[in-house]
Amino acid sequence: MMEGSRTKRTIQNSQMSLLLFLIQVLIGFYSRKVFLDHLGDEVIGLNTTLGNILGFLNLAELGIGIAMATSLYQPIHDQDRHTIREILGVQGFLYKRIALLLCLLSIPIIIALPFIFPSTACGIAYVYVAYIVFLSGSIFGYLWNYRQVLIQADQKNYKLMPWVHGLRYVKILLQIFVLIFFSWGIWGWIIIEFIGNVATVLAINYVMRKEYPWLYAEKTSTKDLIHKYHGLIVKTKQVFVHKIALFVIEQTAPLIIYAFVSLTMVTFYGNYMILIGYVVTLMNVVFEGMGASIGNLVAEKNRAHTLDVFWELFTSRIWIAGIACYGLYLFIGPFITLWIGSRYLLGETTLLLLVATMFIRITRSVVDSFKNAYQLFADVWAPIAEAAIHLGGAILLGYFWGLNGILLGGILSQIIIVLIWKPYYTFRKGLGASPLSYYLQFVVHCAVLLVFACLAKALYQHFYVWQDGSDWLMLVVWLTVSLLFFIVTTFITLYILTAGMRMFARRMIRITTHKL
Repeated sequence: MMEGSRTKRTIQNSQMSLLLFLIQVLIGFYSRKVFLDHLGDEVIGLNTTLGNILGFLNLAELGIGIAMATSLYQPIHDQDRHTIREILGVQGFLYKRIALLLCLLSIPIIIALPFIFPSTACGIAYVYVAYIVFLSGSIFGYLWNYRQVLIQADQKNYKLMPWVHGLRYVKILLQIFVLIFFSWGIWGWIIIEFIGNVATVLAINYVMRKEYPWLYAEKTSTKDLIHKYHGLIVKTKQVFVHKIALFVIEQTAPLIIYAFVSLTMVTFYGNYMILIGYVVTLMNVVFEGMGASIGNLVAEKNRAHTLDVFWELFTSRIWIAGIACYGLYLFIGPFITLWIGSRYLLGETTLLLLVATMFIRITRSVVDSFKNAYQLFADVWAPIAEAAIHLGGAILLGYFWGLNGILLGGILSQIIIVLIWKPYYTFRKGLGASPLSYYLQFVVHCAVLLVFACLAKALYQHFYVWQDGSDWLMLVVWLTVSLLFFIVTTFITLYILTAGMRMFARRMIRITTHKL
């Protein structure tokens, strides 16, 4: 794939994702209010719990999607349709087995539903129907929707997303309409949920048949493919270990906070994580399609050019992450105060630890994307070690320092595995360069961001002192001035010090002038 085409598709994916993300946020806030008002806390809690149960059952899928996507980059670059059909045949074979396993595991859960939910206002009949509807969404995905991994790996997801997200928005609006205007709204809500699952299957297959008609031209026998692609099965198992460890890390934090601090602190922590989650999602949306773009780049086997692109992405990502983190640091306190009250504010040290955690979450994706593109999944010890260090550190430090200790334990595990080991492994086995260059660049970038963050904070604190009851508008103005100062000064400094920022600036100028 040519560089211009790759960049163009990345931009198209990012633009489409950003638009759909903004629509999702707007509809999400309104629909949440309507659903709470008309379904009630109990039904919403029931639906959430059923979704979590299915989430645990769906752990069997972890790893297959990424392993298949990374295996498709080379045949997509070579336009090898036969290999693409075979890889998707293997994926279909595995997904059918997972669908069968999901159905079998659901049998005892369905039997146990009356005991799990002994008394609900909506009745046990709704519990059964809701679980089966949610289960159908997963089953449909495994049996018919799995081919969409091809359109994602081919950087054409912008052609599919309007259909999938558009149907989701129509479904939500219809559910809102039924809840507001009909007394049987709760059953209408779940029926529309099922119809939405079916419509999504039809839409995905329509787009895939239109974009890749040759994919359906002949049947692929999967019996012999499992032996032929044994290496792909091994990589799938390796990715599974990486994903299951990440799942454990993300799901245990609230439990540890509850064990060593309090249930109230879980709520305080959750409020901040909701906002941090939105920022991280927004960052992922902005860089939508980067993984597939890197996969196609690696498939070209031009190591020098690949390394240049790595530094460009590294610098731009870390700079934008710095802006997001400093902006969150400035605005999250006033936002929490206006949103739910100042009593929910966390301390300065806790906020800094949360910002540091967010910074690592955003910046790690560059190394992760290149590591995935080179299919470097053999370090299965790393996620296990990360999970062990995270849990051990969080429990030990949490015992002494509460929430701050728990957050510090998580940061410690990420420093050792995410910031030290993964770059080392990727540079040695993939990029073929010295990992010392990465460590040096990371330290330089972080030093620049930290220095100017301190200067920018000192700027607004010197000219404006916030007090309860002060002018909110003036506070926002000075915080914005501080953020703009940070953006400009860090850009200029990184432009002078790093080749990655200069390449990024030139690319942005080319894209802008081309559009004009």
